[in-house]
Amino acid sequence: MSFSPEFSGVRRYLRRLSKGFSLFPLLARLGSTERPDDPVEVAKFALRTPVIRPKQVSRELIQFASMVANKKPRSVLEIGTNLGGTLFVLCRLADPSATLISLDLPGGQFGGGYRWFQALLFQHFPSRGQRLHLIRDDSHKFDVWERVAAILQDQKLDLLFIDGDHTYQGVRTDFEMYSPLVRAGGMIVFHDIVQHPADVKCGVSYFWNEIKIRYRHEEITENPTQGWAGIGVLFT
Repeated sequence: MSFSPEFSGVRRYLRRLSKGFSLFPLLARLGSTERPDDPVEVAKFALRTPVIRPKQVSRELIQFASMVANKKPRSVLEIGTNLGGTLFVLCRLADPSATLISLDLPGGQFGGGYRWFQALLFQHFPSRGQRLHLIRDDSHKFDVWERVAAILQDQKLDLLFIDGDHTYQGVRTDFEMYSPLVRAGGMIVFHDIVQHPADVKCGVSYFWNEIKIRYRHEEITENPTQGWAGIGVLFT
């Protein structure tokens, strides 16, 4: 018997869920711990959970998670979600009444394109008082920008996390389109600011080095020569 690629993807996903742990009880258990908002605990949980594991250096993610926990953002936009690990961290450490938006391009060149059945899992990330909106579309389209703006209404973003199209023009376009939605005193965050090997065609580091001089900023990198990852934060 043959299965469609989409159904086969579901089967593979369920097999991953069943290998050594069940994710939904783990999510529930984390929510009931004495320290459900502890950034170290939340980041480590994401990093050790295969089906949502973020493509992040652990120390970098933990430091960034601590920053998020300190700010408790009430409005968050993540461009580029992939398996959902960073989205999980953002949900758990944002304000209990936060509005969070995930914007991810299906079939993206740089690791995007989660499947519909993964979205069912993502819906378990926010706490009861939070609102999570999942948009699977191209962040560079104006009508997608309009959808984001409609969700926010008159609210400005506290945190914009850019981790989508990693080409120079792609990351620049995301910045130029969505940074005006960030409030004064908010944060604009870039992933993969470390210079990558040329064959990866990641241009984030080039744009980051251009834009950071205009803002108070912080670089979270374990090793500047590691060849991937790195988190850059602009304070608006």
